[in-house]
Amino acid sequence: MEEEDTMEKVLEYLEPYGPDLKNGLSNHAPMACEALLTMGKRESVFPWLERYGNQFLEKKKPRNKIYSGDWKDFLGFPETYPEWENFFNTELEEGPWQKTVSEWAVKLAPGICADATHGVIRTGHAVRSLTRKESRRRKRELASGLAVWASTYLELPTSFDSLLGLQPEDAIQKVDFVPKESKNFSGTIVSSLQGLGEYDHFSPVIGYLNVSKQPEEIISGLSEGFSRVVLNNVEDNLSAIVFIHSVTSVSALRSILPFLNEHEKKSVLRYSWQSGAALFSAFGKKSNLELPEKIEKESREEMIDRAIEHGDEHAIKFTEVCLKEFEFNPSPAYYAAARLARKFLEPLS
Repeated sequence: MEEEDTMEKVLEYLEPYGPDLKNGLSNHAPMACEALLTMGKRESVFPWLERYGNQFLEKKKPRNKIYSGDWKDFLGFPETYPEWENFFNTELEEGPWQKTVSEWAVKLAPGICADATHGVIRTGHAVRSLTRKESRRRKRELASGLAVWASTYLELPTSFDSLLGLQPEDAIQKVDFVPKESKNFSGTIVSSLQGLGEYDHFSPVIGYLNVSKQPEEIISGLSEGFSRVVLNNVEDNLSAIVFIHSVTSVSALRSILPFLNEHEKKSVLRYSWQSGAALFSAFGKKSNLELPEKIEKESREEMIDRAIEHGDEHAIKFTEVCLKEFEFNPSPAYYAAARLARKFLEPLS
């Protein structure tokens, strides 16, 4: 009960703040706090928030209103976040939150790379929190996650001409890297994802993955494969953040997919795979997915404690995801990836 009360207090504290920080990055506080509680570290939540919270920006007020008949006109415009948050709050007040998740996860799936995948990740954390306890504040956090997803919605080049049906590891290794002269990085991960529209080789990627297996098994294959991408491609703070999201975004689907039918699950998995592949194509350098010859040992508790001490929001969230994914699929890639990423992420001061 104390942990559930802590989440309510966290959401009350964060209610005035929007999805962005003063430094231009995304506000990870609701997600990181939910991850800390999931790892059983209630006592660390508010001390961490005190370290993190000097960058918060207050929410902006909406200028327009989104109606059920014109919602597509507002997709992909970050400045419409307040309108989308109001829209989803109304949806959640009028019907079951499960219905909202099942309807909008499918509608927004083609833009799952929105805000470098923060939309789907925040939504996944919010859904998991709601499955533990339903409350008005948790529904409002779900509205915020969906609003990030919708307002930053971005579709990637998509062609279903090559349905190869590959296993995750083979599909990842088939992804072509954007040549250096064609890269479009202008300071944000999103700029590179947008640049894939100019790269003709990317559009068939969505069809590479075999989605005929059980969704949980596909998620495990993708999360392990992209954890191996982390191990072979992370070399600085930016690459750590980039490749962490290829793992955390697909893992977020474990909370969302139970509310979809079988056809919808396959569709959402395809778009999630496409999003992770886009990050790999735009920023990757090595297709090798081998594990390191020597892997350091850390216990679960050591992993958690070191992530909290480090303080970076990505270190905390990625540690929680790697520990969760290890429970489904005990591959050493998860622990190794979490440790490596922590070394390159910038510690929270």
